[in-house]
Amino acid sequence: MKGKALLFMKDCRKAGAVAWEKVKEKALMLTVAMLSVPALSAHAEDLFSGGKTTINDTFGGSSTIVWVLYLLEILMAVFTYVKTKNLIMFGGIAAVMVFINIAFSIIPS
Repeated sequence: MKGKALLFMKDCRKAGAVAWEKVKEKALMLTVAMLSVPALSAHAEDLFSGGKTTINDTFGGSSTIVWVLYLLEILMAVFTYVKTKNLIMFGGIAAVMVFINIAFSIIPS
């Protein structure tokens, strides 16, 4: 069985090599033709420009999303503190709130 599988693979490699020899010139010509065509530039108007205020209101620094993230972090900190009785887990609130403030100030509006 093992010999038949290897023989089959050998024939496949030969068939692939023969097929490549037949189309190699055409593929090379097509590649050269595609590379010789100059790149065309596209000009379009910004279809999402009207949604920028909505996005800033939803995901901005003083938005509902930030408030929800704070609330979820406080709930998770209380939950992990109750489960582990470890004050470091409860202190993670400060780290996450600092991270959220920095992240939302870095993100361009």
